[in-house]
Amino acid sequence: MQDDQRSLTGTGPSCRLDPYSRMVLTGFMGAGKSTVGHLLPRKLGWAFLDLDKHIESSAGATAKDLFASRGESAFRKLESEARAFALGRSETITALRGAAIDATENQRLLASSKDTLVVFLDAPFAILIERCLVQQRSGRAPYRPLLHQTDVAHTRFSVRRSLFQDHAAFAVEVANRTAEGVAFLIWNTAGGRMS
Repeated sequence: MQDDQRSLTGTGPSCRLDPYSRMVLTGFMGAGKSTVGHLLPRKLGWAFLDLDKHIESSAGATAKDLFASRGESAFRKLESEARAFALGRSETITALRGAAIDATENQRLLASSKDTLVVFLDAPFAILIERCLVQQRSGRAPYRPLLHQTDVAHTRFSVRRSLFQDHAAFAVEVANRTAEGVAFLIWNTAGGRMS
């Protein structure tokens, strides 16, 4: 249990004990946001919203096709609209796309959404990339445009990691944990705070 407690760290200015009405999972690609997000609703009785799936459903196209036909900036706009939709819903757990934290507008909205618990799923870059490659080889990976641009991905990881830390109430180290173990740690830490 002591190891589990050391893996949870209070980070950003939003770390507090008052109740929340929604949760946002953040982290770099491969951190397990969607997988963990699917497990948490069973513990909370809330809904789960995967922004990747929501964007694709709303736009009627896959993320890969949206990137190709509309470009990255148009895709990021769709992403911001989906994130605003998610932050307007109560009793919802949202898996935020890793790149969403890049936009200043998204950072502002996360910081100003006082009844949103932001949880950062953290792991070393090499582990996250290996997870993504394993998923890709298995044929069950979402579209990840940076996966094979390692230098660019590493630079973005470094920048985003600081932003994830700054905007999260706490971080969970996920490198050596199953998704079930991560969900259990989040539930133990946040369960009493959820309204």
